[in-house]
Amino acid sequence: MIYKTISKNYEKFLTKYKWWIQVFLATLIIWIYFDPRIKLHPITAIFSILFCYVLQGYIENRILIKHLNEKQADQDEMIKIMCSSSSNFIIYKDYKGKYVFGNQVFLNAIHKTLTEIRGKREIDLFPKKDASILNNMSKKVLQGKIVKKTIKLEFNNKIYDVTSAPLVLTSGFHGIISIAKDITEEENLRLELAKQEQTTRSILLGMPVATYLKDLHGNVTYENTMAKDFLGLSDSDNANKCLYEEIRADEIVQEDAEIIKNKHCICREKLITLKNNESRWFNITKCPIINHNNEIIGICCVARDITAEKTSIEQRETYVATLTHDLKTPTIAQIKALDLLLNGNMGALNNEQKELLLLTKDSCNYMYEMLSTLLSTYKYENGDYVLNYEDCNFLSLIEESGNELDSMLKEKNMKIDIKTDGSSYNINCDRMQVKRVIMNLLGNAISYAYNNTVITVNIKKEKNNIVFNARNESAYINPALMENLFKKYVSHAAKYNKIGVGLGLYLSKQIIEAHNGQIYAKSYEDNHNDFGFTIPVDKIVQTV
Repeated sequence: MIYKTISKNYEKFLTKYKWWIQVFLATLIIWIYFDPRIKLHPITAIFSILFCYVLQGYIENRILIKHLNEKQADQDEMIKIMCSSSSNFIIYKDYKGKYVFGNQVFLNAIHKTLTEIRGKREIDLFPKKDASILNNMSKKVLQGKIVKKTIKLEFNNKIYDVTSAPLVLTSGFHGIISIAKDITEEENLRLELAKQEQTTRSILLGMPVATYLKDLHGNVTYENTMAKDFLGLSDSDNANKCLYEEIRADEIVQEDAEIIKNKHCICREKLITLKNNESRWFNITKCPIINHNNEIIGICCVARDITAEKTSIEQRETYVATLTHDLKTPTIAQIKALDLLLNGNMGALNNEQKELLLLTKDSCNYMYEMLSTLLSTYKYENGDYVLNYEDCNFLSLIEESGNELDSMLKEKNMKIDIKTDGSSYNINCDRMQVKRVIMNLLGNAISYAYNNTVITVNIKKEKNNIVFNARNESAYINPALMENLFKKYVSHAAKYNKIGVGLGLYLSKQIIEAHNGQIYAKSYEDNHNDFGFTIPVDKIVQTV
């Protein structure tokens, strides 16, 4: 340690004062030469001065070589650290294309040591096909070019992004330096994404509806044949204008902003004027395109021509409205005529005649109710029915419904037992429509229940909802039938040899869902069946 410190200080002193030291030595030799006490030959004096200069130069060269060696060692260490920390292949070849150096990542990949690769060529280390590719790259670099290429090597079945460049020093061309990055995962992902994109485009292209994609700025990035030809989306810059010719542009911007903000779909029916000035109805659905980071990267739009459906619906509505009106009028007339007969306005009737007329009147009332149900069903389906909300007492609705069903109860020697939890049952709803649901559910419960049993009605309040449940004692209903019980024209009346068209429960479902509630039916193997619904206490305002 002391030697190194002295040596280092000597080097600094010698470097800083070398000219003064040389002048001092020359002066000393000259003084010795002219000193009469010392007889020094002139040649000896000259050689002494030259020897001092040579000695000084030798010492300086030794110091310079030492500094260069230290600098080279530092550079070698730095390169070694850089190469060892890199995940890429780092390779150095001489001007003849022979391997001189390879970092540890490269050596591990080819299962060789640095000693084993030195002086070797590509053909000595790689399969023939790989060696040919690498050798062709080296030839171009030897011509002074920088080569960048993506290659797939057979020896490990991986894809690399390779950059090779000539290493030129002041003395001239020295060798080839190459860096190869493993991009197998990225390339496979790119190919998979390209495949998925092609599949998606093929699906969109073959869809029988107009489909197009937009970026977050509203520019159309892709449109299928239907969107391009049928809707005139040939120019992506004007695509929105073509599709929404009669609609303000700010409506499109507002819809897109809503999708981007809330990340949900929007479905609208719109009357659109096409380029040929033909007006047609379209069902337009817009959905966000979300990536794996849950970020919206675009919007998918689908426009389906529903003009024919609209026309069919209008024709059906006209037909149903006309049919129900034409059938209701004579039915009402029949009921009124029967009332006149039953009231004795046309003369006295015996018991057999009264019973026959009452049965006929019941059939007419049933027909009238069925026509009303049919008309109401179509109104709910088409969104034409407007609910008339008012404040009412839910318990009173049940009691009224029970009183109106008294004749059915007496016929089967049954009664209704209403149980409550003591809550307040004030509710804001369409009173007549909710009463229709209660009548329907209670009527079903009575109609299919065993004689001499009790219909148990439970009412309770859960948070901001009221729960209605009517339980009867009747035969077990098959689960397959229960799943479809609230669908149109599905009825379990056939099981009991009764008449039923299957619209009552379907209409009840429409009414409850229009109130933002839920309807249900459950059957138990111990011969109990539940029919009920949950409905909000207060009116819920729908927002779009």
